[in-house]
Formats: sequence, structure tokens, C-alpha cells
Amino acid sequence: MRHVVGGRDHVAISIRTIAVDALAFDAVGVVMAHNHPSGDATPSARDLAFTRALAAGLRTLEVVLVDHLVIAGDRVTSLRTMGVV
Repeated sequence: MRHVVGGRDHVAISIRTIAVDALAFDAVGVVMAHNHPSGDATPSARDLAFTRALAAGLRTLEVVLVDHLVIAGDRVTSLRTMGVV
């Protein structure tokens, strides 16, 4: 598990960093989660684009992006359920 502190409206973590962690743990799957302090669990356009790129990148390493969760208060949005992953 990696905890990354972001700015007011974004978190800077690279696909490479996530891939390195997945490979270091010999993972076959990855679950991502991040919070939206705004209270709105709707994924942003950046969230959607990053998730698609991450899933594609991990696939080349035979690692599955199991889900990417957006958490806002007591609400959670699953990008897998939305069909993004």
C-alpha cells in the first residue's frame, strides 16, 4: 500500500510508480482508491483518463487493475462498476 498526499485538486503519481510497486510485490492485481474532499464521489475526467491509461499499462505487465475507487464522505464510486476498468 502506498499513501500519496496530493494537492487541492490532484495527486501526482505515475503509472510507472504503481507498476514498480505491483512488480515489487509480485502482484497479479491492483486496487486504487482516492478521496474527493469535495464530498462528490463522481470521477473527474482526469480520473477516468488516468484509470484507462493505468489499466492498459498494467495489462502489459500481466497485472490487472481490479478497481479504482473514488471515496467522498460515506459515498464510494467504483470505476469497475462504471465500466471504465
